[in-house]
Amino acid sequence: MRKLFLAIRIPNDPITETMVKEIQRNFKFMDARWVEPQYLHMTLKFFGPLNEKRIKKIIELLSTYFKTQVGFEMNICKLAMFGSRGAPKVLWLGIQQEQELKDLATGIQSELDKLGLYADRQNFVPHISMARVEKTNSNSFFQKQLKKFKEISLSPINVNSIVLLESIISNKGVEYKLVEEFELK
Repeated sequence: MRKLFLAIRIPNDPITETMVKEIQRNFKFMDARWVEPQYLHMTLKFFGPLNEKRIKKIIELLSTYFKTQVGFEMNICKLAMFGSRGAPKVLWLGIQQEQELKDLATGIQSELDKLGLYADRQNFVPHISMARVEKTNSNSFFQKQLKKFKEISLSPINVNSIVLLESIISNKGVEYKLVEEFELK
């Protein structure tokens, strides 16, 4: 069984790397597990453990679906968090084209329903996870730092493909291995 998910990769370019380092520098006061810049992505669908037969069916279905989907641009627009103000859990980057990404995820899910891979109960929130927060030394300082990144303006990200990735956990941490890449029109 392999743990797979469908995602949009975020380019690991100098601009993204600079932004990541700046955010990490501003949040170095907290204990967190940071996502390495080369692994930044936006998850569209988490599958969990799948056998090879199921993976093959997913690839066939999505290959057909993505041939009809047009590439697009997305913009990182803010830094936000999941959790409460007093107990932040995840630090993440928000995307300006939230509704478009929700529509994409809904379309993908409609296709996956045909294979009996139904949606989980959580609402889809388009985001790029930056860090899993273990502990903050000061919640008020955390909120102050978060406000610094209330608005982020970077060059648009051209999305020309969607990737199926495998999550591999080892003693070195998490690694994401490419299983399939689906080109968009």
